Amino acid sequence: MFEAVKDKVEAEIVTLAAQNQHLLTDFLGEKASSLINDDAAMSSLALKLYALLPGMLKAVVGQDTFTSFMLDNRQRLIAAITAATQSSSGKGA
Repeated sequence: MFEAVKDKVEAEIVTLAAQNQHLLTDFLGEKASSLINDDAAMSSLALKLYALLPGMLKAVVGQDTFTSFMLDNRQRLIAAITAATQSSSGKGA
């Protein structure tokens, strides 16, 4: 059950990241690999993404919970966000 919720939250994060990649340039590409070990940078990314979440999702998932989720699943999320932003930037080219 919780895995399905985690997958839905991850899908929402990836969609938001792809749609708002101009806000996330500090967290993509080569810099993404540094997020693996940088809790402060990962928390900063979580704050940026949390601000973009739909109100209904924010009502269910608090900022602290969201940030913890981001920190706990960082490798998986960074890979998904990087893939989504690379494929969305490739669409316009």
